[in-house]
Amino acid sequence: MNILFLCIGSEKISGDSLGPIVGTLLKEKYKLPYPVLGSEDYPVNGVNISRYREYILSHFPTHKIIAIDAALGDKKDVGNIKFRDGGVKAGGAVGVKNEPIGDLAILGVVGEKGSDCMQTLLDAPFEKVLTLAEKIADIIYEVFCLKCKAF
Repeated sequence: MNILFLCIGSEKISGDSLGPIVGTLLKEKYKLPYPVLGSEDYPVNGVNISRYREYILSHFPTHKIIAIDAALGDKKDVGNIKFRDGGVKAGGAVGVKNEPIGDLAILGVVGEKGSDCMQTLLDAPFEKVLTLAEKIADIIYEVFCLKCKAF
């Protein structure tokens, strides 16, 4: 199966940096043998997602897209990782209206959903976001690299 990892977010906003950190870890630490788009050096975000969508369609038309992004949720969910069918809407937490992208979403809940989503993302403690990003990258590596080698 052809898989592409799309790591969404902005490295300039603490809470939203989860995706780019995951992308950097997958590329540099784990050297994932799958295409990874989005990193701290080359972020994919609500502003440039349409260019990446076109790039993916032209270069990876048969790939299943696993989208990784930060999310806001209920207080009890903060710090959890959520998996869901379907993609994500880049920029959704701050009101940017983009079409969903992805076949599967991996979401790291970095803060509690409230009236000011941008402030919540800005206030997210970087160390907690980093820990969550490391957990997500570890899971991806275990599932898509270590398990394959066992067969």
